[in-house]
Amino acid sequence: MWDCLRCSMIFAAVATVAAAAACAPSQLTEVGSVKLLPRVEQLTKPDWLTYSGNKKDFSLRPVTAADLVNADGQCAMTTAEAPAAPDPASDAAPQPALLPGGIALQMTECDVVRRAGAPEQLQIGTEPDGDRSVMMTYTRGPRPGIYRFAAGRLASIERAPEAPGAKGPKARRGKKAPRS
Repeated sequence: MWDCLRCSMIFAAVATVAAAAACAPSQLTEVGSVKLLPRVEQLTKPDWLTYSGNKKDFSLRPVTAADLVNADGQCAMTTAEAPAAPDPASDAAPQPALLPGGIALQMTECDVVRRAGAPEQLQIGTEPDGDRSVMMTYTRGPRPGIYRFAAGRLASIERAPEAPGAKGPKARRGKKAPRS
């Protein structure tokens, strides 16, 4: 019984090799033409899979004076950002509406002000290399935090300190220790 099984296996192997050799004899001798793995160029991510396309396509426009805040934490307004006509019953100065959307690194100073409003604290200085440095602090509002800028672009975001009068997290009460 084992002899018949062994013979049929050998016959099947010989028939397979003969059929493959008859179909394309030049392809069996060229082992280099067989591609088991894709090329490295084929492994790059497609554009739809990345957030901002290829890195080589990503470029930032230059920062201009219109992208920088003044000493009051305000930006020059464009006509699209101009507030509506002031309400005569209100004594407060009109504020432009905040733009929807998040805040991301590499945004300009005015991009952040347009999304988070005027900062509560503002520090403008100069880096040792001569670039402008700005730190805006927001303790209230939709996006509290400390925003640090270098050369007009957002470089880091930190958690804001607790707002004055804000209640901290409640202390948990544990089980009382039994008295001895």
